[in-house]
Amino acid sequence: MGSSHPEITPPNNFHHPRDTTSTGAEEVYSVSVHKGLVNQVEHLGRSFSAANTDHYNRVLPGDIVYTKSPTGDFPLGIIKQSKIDRDVIVSPLYGVFTPQTYALGVILDALFESPPAARNYLHPLVQKGAKNTIAVTNSQFLEGRLRLPMDPTEQTAIADIVNASHAEHAGIDAEVEALTRQKRGLMQKLLTGEWRVPLDPEENFAITEET
Repeated sequence: MGSSHPEITPPNNFHHPRDTTSTGAEEVYSVSVHKGLVNQVEHLGRSFSAANTDHYNRVLPGDIVYTKSPTGDFPLGIIKQSKIDRDVIVSPLYGVFTPQTYALGVILDALFESPPAARNYLHPLVQKGAKNTIAVTNSQFLEGRLRLPMDPTEQTAIADIVNASHAEHAGIDAEVEALTRQKRGLMQKLLTGEWRVPLDPEENFAITEET
């Protein structure tokens, strides 16, 4: 894939991590539990990066990023694949790794969407400090073992299913969001009196008789 990060190839035939840092042209990204890699400014409203980002880790498309920080249902950190179509940079506190194939990265990303799966992989590797800090090196992160398909053809077939499932869920989420916005707009018009619901003539007559 052209990256100098260690390959994730269970069982663990790993290379030692080699730093690949910013060239100065990349945008700063963070990692979200639900959205994966996200532009800091677009997601958080502003950049939280240091003034000098020369030492930030560069992430290539398909790379795996480990945050090394507790988040919600992921007390030992979250693991996501970069779905961004260009190089970006992340905090030097994050670990960045390159899977053997892009498809294997898709499988790893899907696997670690599960809090129990992430916890089971990370728990033997990570030490938590008194202030809930996480202590784990990149080399230690790669010491975990996973049973994963290593045949590239099989990886691609599984990744295609995962991507199709994600696309279907994204379509459903978009439809739900659109209907929610529509409902909110309709309720606003009704509550402000901009729109009025016409009463059935018989119902209108019954209400008049009762009063």
